[in-house]
Amino acid sequence: MRKKYVVVGSLLVFVSLVVFESVFEGQIAEWFQQNVSIEEETLEVEEASTFVVESTESHKELLPSFKEHERFIGLSSESILEEFGDPERIDMSAYGYDWWIYPDSNSSYMQIGIENDEVVTVFLTGDLRGQSLSLGQTYHEINDMLQFKEKVNVSSSDGGMYQFELTKEDLEMRPLGKVDDVWVQFYFDTYTEKLSSLRIVKDDVLIKQRPYSVSYRGAPPERPTFTDEEWAKIEEGNAKQIFDFTNMIRSRHELDPFQWEVKVSSVAYLHSKDMSENGYFSHTSPNYGEVSDRFERGDVPFMLAGENIAAKYVDGVASVEGWLNSEGHRVNLLHEEFTHLGVGVYREHYTQNFMTPWQS
Repeated sequence: MRKKYVVVGSLLVFVSLVVFESVFEGQIAEWFQQNVSIEEETLEVEEASTFVVESTESHKELLPSFKEHERFIGLSSESILEEFGDPERIDMSAYGYDWWIYPDSNSSYMQIGIENDEVVTVFLTGDLRGQSLSLGQTYHEINDMLQFKEKVNVSSSDGGMYQFELTKEDLEMRPLGKVDDVWVQFYFDTYTEKLSSLRIVKDDVLIKQRPYSVSYRGAPPERPTFTDEEWAKIEEGNAKQIFDFTNMIRSRHELDPFQWEVKVSSVAYLHSKDMSENGYFSHTSPNYGEVSDRFERGDVPFMLAGENIAAKYVDGVASVEGWLNSEGHRVNLLHEEFTHLGVGVYREHYTQNFMTPWQS
């Protein structure tokens, strides 16, 4: 475990290098203008705010280069075990890989995606530092190095061609850049304009996730299918990851961590399921009423209660980054009086229920 910060620190160094994708850009753009299908991914987070950041011009022309142990992608599961030891747990994902969870402390958090004994994605956040980039650096500083783009071309391993189109909100909250042959998704806290976390992802996994609107030629990119039992495992993993990452964010803001509340998690799960099965997205259920009504129905006495909901994010940690950038949801995440949290996930619907218990 002593090697952990050395490796992660090395990993973050490479993202400070500038990447230009100009070699085949014109050819690919022309290709996409003919016979393409367009798929729009809608991310639903209520009252999400927008913070417009104008990028600065930079003409550095450094080509990225990094050693294999600095990139994670492609490393074997055996190598990960040698570097970091056994994960705290292994969670199933909705994309064919398993998340190996390494919550080192309330100030550092890492998820490593393993498929066929190989690393295909990594999510990093917390007290991690690199030489010229840190998780506290500003949007302006990082964009000055990487020049985030509205249209990004991605090739799959079977020769498929895809073009992601990022909205203005995408560019501000979660832009995508390529360093060498590895994609990096940057999550920013738009209230502080600082980097919050990193997701490093292999081409094929990025295409499966489709985190942005995408154009493609031919058949649409396929996602895995799961049984109800497998979905239950995926949902449980997402709920735990949301809880862990939320406490990571509270630690970042010098707040006490939430305590897990089982009954409240059941209330949250039922609301996520109700929204999914009945085709609505609201804090008010047509079947079970307001948050307070659902707490009472779940036999959960409380002094103070709150709720965050989200839908159609690629996974739980992505939904937390969305909540962090929405004023009302951010208030709940960073509320000093809330002490307990329950999380419920059903398919692509996510619910957090916050609570301060009734003191008898």
